[in-house]
Amino acid sequence: MNLSEGKTIIEFEISQTGHQIIEAKINGKSLRFILDSAAGSSVLDRACLIELGIEETLNVENAAGLGTSDHDMGDIEVHSIELGNALFESPDFVSLNLDHVQVADGEKGVHGLLGSPFFIQYQAGIDFSKNRLELFNEKKLSI
Repeated sequence: MNLSEGKTIIEFEISQTGHQIIEAKINGKSLRFILDSAAGSSVLDRACLIELGIEETLNVENAAGLGTSDHDMGDIEVHSIELGNALFESPDFVSLNLDHVQVADGEKGVHGLLGSPFFIQYQAGIDFSKNRLELFNEKKLSI
């Protein structure tokens, strides 16, 4: 991770369905992610894996939630994700078919979700009054 001054700020937009959406880059490709603090994993849409050059191994587990029943989940390796001026190395992601989530952003579509493990790891703060996500580079220590 390469964060200037210990913090990076990413502005997000609100979709017509009320979802907070940010832009990010993986392997040089611009992607759109829903901020989903209730998601137990960060997710990349299976439909964009080939374009990103990411290989998938199907997982025996299924993912529940996302507004439908079980989904086939894949294990993938993402080397880094670029948010604003920061590079986050080796973030944890899984792959899922997110066709049913595409309505969240209308014509623009979404490519994935940033879930709670990412927010916890980088002590995320969401400022709804300014439509921005703040990420810090220090882990919070439990005392």
